Amino acid sequence: MTPSILPLRLLAYARARVSGSAVVVCVALRDPAWWHVVRDAADAARVQAWFGAFRPTRVARRELPGIATFHFVLEEAAGAGRGHDLAGDPAARGLAQRLLDMPVSVPSEMGARFNLPSPPPLP
Repeated sequence: MTPSILPLRLLAYARARVSGSAVVVCVALRDPAWWHVVRDAADAARVQAWFGAFRPTRVARRELPGIATFHFVLEEAAGAGRGHDLAGDPAARGLAQRLLDMPVSVPSEMGARFNLPSPPPLP
């Protein structure tokens, strides 16, 4: 069976904040059973490529399996940074939503649960 392609938003929700020049994005799974699928599909290298336009110098992923959550730290993605400025929150939220738009490959039986039309294949 061929895998299904779904946006990450169907499997998780996300929150983000700006910390200095870094952006921290927390991705929490809607169902802990999807841990291994998302873990394989959203690795640090793929997330760094997805945010290529923001030119993060490095992306680190931390896994918190007990609460089915991943933390991504995108170094230098916020430019000069807005460490203590609340105006940075909307920008961070936009980056969280951008990450949720990332297409992920899931097993076909999992994709069938969402009953969505098939998008074009991943590049």
